[in-house]
Amino acid sequence: MSAADEDDLFAIIEDGEPPSGTAPSDRVWRMLLVDDDDEVHLTTAYSLQGVEILGRRLELSHARSGAEAVDILRRDPDFAVILLDVVMETPDAGLRLVHLIREDLGLVSPRIILRTGQPGYAPELAVIRDYDINDYRTKSELTRTRLLTSLYAALRAYNHIQALETSRRGLEQIIGASAELFRRNSLTAFCEGILIQLGGLLDIEASGIVLARTKPALSGLRHGLGGEEPVILAAAGPFRHLSGSPLSSLADTPLRLLLQNTLEQRTSIFQDNATVLHIRGRSGDDLAIYLATSRPIGPVGRQLLEVFSSNVALGFDNASLLDHVRALAYFDPLTRLPNRTLFQDEVAASLTRMRSDGAGKLVILLIDLDNFQTVNDGLGYRTGDALLQAVAQRLQDSFADAGAVSRLAGDLFGVQARLSHVGDVAPLLRTVQRCFLDPFVIGGHPITVRVSGGYALADSSEMDVHRQIRRAGIALKRAKRDGRDHILHFDAAMEEELHRRLSLVSRIAEAQSTNQFSLMYQPQLRLSDGAVIGVEALLRWRRPDGSWVRPDTFIPVAEDAGHIVWLGEWVLREACRALARWHAQGFKGLRMAVNVSVRQLRDDNFLPMAERVLQDHGVAPTDVELEITESNAMEDDHILSVVQILRKQGFSIAIDDFGTGYSSLSRLQRLPASVLKIDRAFVMDIDSRPENRSIAAMIVKVGHELGMSVLAEGVENPQQEKVLRDLSCDSGQGYLYAKPLPPEALEVWLRGRMIADRSRDG
Repeated sequence: MSAADEDDLFAIIEDGEPPSGTAPSDRVWRMLLVDDDDEVHLTTAYSLQGVEILGRRLELSHARSGAEAVDILRRDPDFAVILLDVVMETPDAGLRLVHLIREDLGLVSPRIILRTGQPGYAPELAVIRDYDINDYRTKSELTRTRLLTSLYAALRAYNHIQALETSRRGLEQIIGASAELFRRNSLTAFCEGILIQLGGLLDIEASGIVLARTKPALSGLRHGLGGEEPVILAAAGPFRHLSGSPLSSLADTPLRLLLQNTLEQRTSIFQDNATVLHIRGRSGDDLAIYLATSRPIGPVGRQLLEVFSSNVALGFDNASLLDHVRALAYFDPLTRLPNRTLFQDEVAASLTRMRSDGAGKLVILLIDLDNFQTVNDGLGYRTGDALLQAVAQRLQDSFADAGAVSRLAGDLFGVQARLSHVGDVAPLLRTVQRCFLDPFVIGGHPITVRVSGGYALADSSEMDVHRQIRRAGIALKRAKRDGRDHILHFDAAMEEELHRRLSLVSRIAEAQSTNQFSLMYQPQLRLSDGAVIGVEALLRWRRPDGSWVRPDTFIPVAEDAGHIVWLGEWVLREACRALARWHAQGFKGLRMAVNVSVRQLRDDNFLPMAERVLQDHGVAPTDVELEITESNAMEDDHILSVVQILRKQGFSIAIDDFGTGYSSLSRLQRLPASVLKIDRAFVMDIDSRPENRSIAAMIVKVGHELGMSVLAEGVENPQQEKVLRDLSCDSGQGYLYAKPLPPEALEVWLRGRMIADRSRDG
């Protein structure tokens, strides 16, 4: 498995939460799209959603005229690429804007890609040359693939321009890093400075690798692991993602062999397209510095590099720094546990020993702290870090074997242990669970921690380390999706289900682009007089062959993949468009209920998006009800704060499926909800099962005591309606009144209801 594959695995396990101790990465390529066609903005944003180029996400800003673009660039010129329409307010508006960007604003670094829907207005070659235009395409030929190709070339060019600029500062940085090296052991700054300065000396882009082969010195490097395995200390250009990885993770086989030969032969290697410097340390450690060069290095250049190498050797020969190098490569700096790299090595060593013995099982267990992000959000990253350290200590105290416990990423821990018999796994799991029985006291705060886990059992025939860890990760993912707070054993059905879910992820985006999604609307009625008070928008997916995909199948997948953010915006926009139409047709006072997921509420853009959508369709927040699943609303302080803002703006907030999840009355009091919904599971048989009636009565009483109205879902017969009315339930929805209807059918239903009401009143 490649390093990229491993990263994909841990992305699946981590649910996208940022690791403790650091804020989420904000390194992006900023791009400005200038076009007077709203459709172009929508399709471009959709095409670039989730795309990464050269290790960075794409952040798109929008301008719909040349004047607006100039205003944006005057305030904030820091854009890597400008996608520019040639014909806008005037036939030459785009070309005039190019002149303003390069001449008046003096912006020479941003790459400009011209696009036009009218090929007759193509710029002359002199204009492309004089104003440094990166590319020119007609809109008809600019497919998603060609757009990404153009962007890749433009961003590479922009990156090169920036590298040339930073190379002028390389000497200052390397000198500063050298001085700081002895004060603070600033290894990262030192090694990155090496690449920057070498790029400046050779007048090339700083694209390369700093590699070290060190001796095993720290406790924890057992079984001879890692002693001879070179470690990438710093990397730039296309190798940037390899920093901190072992040399074996480098997929480029010729380059990997070139670096290995440099260390084995202990000599520098100069080739036409590559330069590898060997630097020998007095302590027996070696450095290999690789640079991608486009031309041979002459005698003068080689002499300069020898002097430079001597300077680097002086800084690297610090004995304490070498220990720090080993710790960075194999140990987590926060908890001092083995990290992911060493965990994999330890598992490999255990499998090798088990194969020699020919008996027993190896359990590979992954443990994830449930709702850990809530601790970071509510109490801060320092408290989160202290909690991780306390968890690490308890796990270490419970597993005496060296190397049994590792911190793999964020709040994810790994445990590997040898078992004599399969039946020994139960005591091991009880040991893990005992670690979390008592709260952790951090800074005076008692914090109760629950964990989800997944494990795989390997026997002597299994030697694929990554496959075993992946299986444990799949079981962990299933445990988290099934409600958390338990540990599951991997079985083959989980892997098959994961493949189906991954297949569904790709089809969701296709379904959106081909209009396979639609909304159905189910009426909500006041039980006291039968008046229609609102409708709930329900998302449906119909395939081209006419078959339907169940919402409980695709919506959880959309949430996991992050598609629910843009899909939820589409639902809100369509629902508001329909509500505005019905209000105009005379159905005044009708309220629209829309389901909102936890992923949407965590998205920083949700609040401005909701405000923008309502303004676009002239809908008041007081006419919109946002439904939130109870368990999601209860577990996250950030969600509580977002909901409070929405309530102040006038939105009605409904707690969906109350009573089916984790019910905290204290949290319910804090949540500014206006509607409490009784789940259909409690409405079913409410007229014949006393326990269902008692639960519904309790929910009605709780809701009314907290100043909320109560709505029952799944009302299917008059007997259920009567019981609910007798319990003072305020409103209901279900097949007794209407099934979910397409917009046109709902309009017919509403008119019929209105006529019936008038006849009854008359």
